[in-house]
Amino acid sequence: MDDKTVFSRRKLLADAAARLETAGIADAGCEAEMILMFLTGCSRAELFMHDHVRIAPEKLEDILNRRCRREPLQYVLGEAYFMNLRLEVAPGVLIPRPETELLVERVCREAPPRGRLCDVGTGSGAIALATAHERPDLEITAVDISPDACRIAEANRRRLELANVRIFRSDLFDAVDGRFDVIAANLPYVTEAEYIALEPEVRDHEPKLALTSGSDGLDLIRRIIREAPPHLTPDGLLILEIGSGQGNAVAALMGGGFRDVEIIKDYNCLDRHVAGIRK
Repeated sequence: MDDKTVFSRRKLLADAAARLETAGIADAGCEAEMILMFLTGCSRAELFMHDHVRIAPEKLEDILNRRCRREPLQYVLGEAYFMNLRLEVAPGVLIPRPETELLVERVCREAPPRGRLCDVGTGSGAIALATAHERPDLEITAVDISPDACRIAEANRRRLELANVRIFRSDLFDAVDGRFDVIAANLPYVTEAEYIALEPEVRDHEPKLALTSGSDGLDLIRRIIREAPPHLTPDGLLILEIGSGQGNAVAALMGGGFRDVEIIKDYNCLDRHVAGIRK
């Protein structure tokens, strides 16, 4: 039975945006468009080609109610876009951020032909799978301490049919063998003080395990800097995502075992990644 109803696209967008704005959603208009694109299966261009759309009103109501309670839209829709990929996401994994795309671009440039990459703390698989899509010549290992994250990352890998990635559970390198040309990681780096002040979408819904790491946010970053060298080939690259105020501290931590340490800025010219070559 078809439970869809025909609505004015213009009125539907306006009403949805108004509800989201009232709930304090900053990009209400953009999110209203994303919701309608999801419900209709249309691209943005296709959506605006039509004056009327057919959707299931109860599905729209459920999505708007959940989003107005400040549940992240990606969790509500069950998907997030990262580089050229659509990834399944759920409350057990961190939602991929656009800034992490810069890390993937750097890895794709730096990894040698037919090289080996280890993605530590893979979450939804964003770094490993986007790199595998761009660089099918690479052999990629992706690990996470969370069984939920490994399950979601493996589901994404299977759906995307990326055979050059293997995913398994590991606490950093505890279950990892061999050496890699590149080790990449987006580990928790939020401080406890920052966590309290996060937007409710992040603080109340995304996994704290994937966000915080000690009072200064650097406990796991210290560990990976200490443990990575034996798992890197000579002149292997370690690249880490960091908080915007942590560049100098992380660069100093890397100074002992790494050379040519570099702080990399994001789209807003804030410190976002630190990279170094194994000495």
